Amino acid sequence: MDENYISIPAADGCPSLLTPWGSEFLPMIELGVQCAQAWLEATTDTPLWWELVQTRKTFPVGDCQDAFEAGFLLRIQQRLQRGTRIPVST
Repeated sequence: MDENYISIPAADGCPSLLTPWGSEFLPMIELGVQCAQAWLEATTDTPLWWELVQTRKTFPVGDCQDAFEAGFLLRIQQRLQRGTRIPVST
């Protein structure tokens, strides 16, 4: 794993996932993960796309929005992949 890139933490039985973003984007990535996790735990009917779009707007266009989206979508990916992992034998 490249130490110059940020990983989002393991969740839902899935390992941590590496992003293509460096430490200068850590706040955006962390907020993306937190926002997705809050949506996953919510008991409201707010659509996922709405949560993503509305929070993404709080960042400047470009790399900051992309880093937020990476954190957000990688956290959702972990949830979608839980239970679908096939153990690898060595």
